[in-house]
Amino acid sequence: MKLLLDTNILVQLSKDSALRLLERVVNPDDHELYISIASIAEIKSIALQNLWGGRKWQIIDRVLDEAVIIEINEDLANTYAEIDAFSQRRNPAYNDYLFKTPRNMGKNDLWIAATGALLGLQLVTTDTDFNHLHQVFLDVRLIKPE
Repeated sequence: MKLLLDTNILVQLSKDSALRLLERVVNPDDHELYISIASIAEIKSIALQNLWGGRKWQIIDRVLDEAVIIEINEDLANTYAEIDAFSQRRNPAYNDYLFKTPRNMGKNDLWIAATGALLGLQLVTTDTDFNHLHQVFLDVRLIKPE
């Protein structure tokens, strides 16, 4: 199994210099890690806005060094469009939706979801923004770090 880390996982990992959260909760079986370039942009913005010091960046750099970084390309853009239309209940390929009202996803979350869907990755996240996509486009694993 290959894991895609959501941006909120990176935020949580930045607080854990020993990377115990990564080893014990996020990836205890040492699966291959993937990160969307959208998450890297988001984490850089978060760091800039919150005046992160070098310690947090050292932790993030350790994680990034071990991960496969996925860039945006045309195939990803097509998957993004499919997921966005589905989330708005307007994808003509689907007749039945398990949710009654549109799910407005952030644009970065759409890129992250598209990455997981296109590459068949399990998305590891701490929030429920992707729940409506679970087992339709990708496998979503929700964790609650302590």
